[in-house]
Amino acid sequence: MGSFTFRCLTYLIGAMSGLSFLMSSIQMWSRCCRSCRLWGSILIFKRSMMKYFVLMVGCLAVLVGCEAERDPSSLFGPDASRVLVVDALLIVDKPLPQVLVSETVKANVGYSERWAGVGDAEVVITQGEQTFVYRPSSGFSSGSYRPPLNAPLVLPNTTYNLRVRSQGREATAQTITPGRFDIREAALIDDQTLEVIRPLNRYEDGNVQENRVVYQEGLLEMRFDPLPASGYHIAIESLDPESDFVVYSDLVDEDERADFERYGSSPAFEATDGIVRFPWFAVAYAGPHVIRIYAVDKNWFDLIRSVPEFFQDDDGNAFQPGGLAGDNFERPLFNVDGGIGIFGSASVDSVGFEVLPRPSQ
Repeated sequence: MGSFTFRCLTYLIGAMSGLSFLMSSIQMWSRCCRSCRLWGSILIFKRSMMKYFVLMVGCLAVLVGCEAERDPSSLFGPDASRVLVVDALLIVDKPLPQVLVSETVKANVGYSERWAGVGDAEVVITQGEQTFVYRPSSGFSSGSYRPPLNAPLVLPNTTYNLRVRSQGREATAQTITPGRFDIREAALIDDQTLEVIRPLNRYEDGNVQENRVVYQEGLLEMRFDPLPASGYHIAIESLDPESDFVVYSDLVDEDERADFERYGSSPAFEATDGIVRFPWFAVAYAGPHVIRIYAVDKNWFDLIRSVPEFFQDDDGNAFQPGGLAGDNFERPLFNVDGGIGIFGSASVDSVGFEVLPRPSQ
């Protein structure tokens, strides 16, 4: 079996276990060149081709499994069921988060929260001499645990430890939170000369409704003092679910417009110069938006740069193995002893703005 075929099948089977990852098809880069509009067209084209990609993968799966009298269990690797899966992300200056605990299930068993959630776990987070004992969340699915009442806010530059025990199993992880992150300046710049057209208000500076920008006119630039963090991660969110679609291209038909998400996130990246320029191909809708930049710890950085990147077609079954170009990880980097998942931390700042359709639209 070729290495490409093996990876495709590995990720497909892995998606059936207790941990799955979904990243938006809207991709962003830490720096944006003048050809960002061309990249936008390429991504739109790639999205429309995903249905053909999944058919190709399906054909490969059939070809490698065509031996007669084959035991169905031989299609799967060694049993890795009942491995603890933890999910908790600490944000500096925010309350301690809930912790989700589940377990992997056999690859030939359909995944459901009912079967995968672990409801009898002992969940503890420690920081220095402080111990925070978590309790199962009432009214939520099995496997959700809440912090104690009056737990303090997450501190910057601080070590936190997680311990999860259940039925003789133990998973542990550690995160060191980044320092406080602050976007020092935000501006609309000329996409040719990179000169500032006008500054943008931050939330603490004034009314962000004044941050109106016309779609594809100029670039959004944010400047900050780099932190000694492992890397950065950007998320964008369209805040008005009824706002109009602003991407007009011959490559996008009416049916495909509904596939565009209102939330997207970037791959992991480094920004040693403290400058992020935001490309327009990450925006698909008019109306109010918020950009959040996360300075992330090693655990968060390792996971988002090593997980496969998934796309979905109209039937919800298309995917594309990926991660960052050139990484070629055999499996995600979890940094959890005795289990898998994520126990990470980040500090975050944000900028709000409103997208106006181009006059020709």
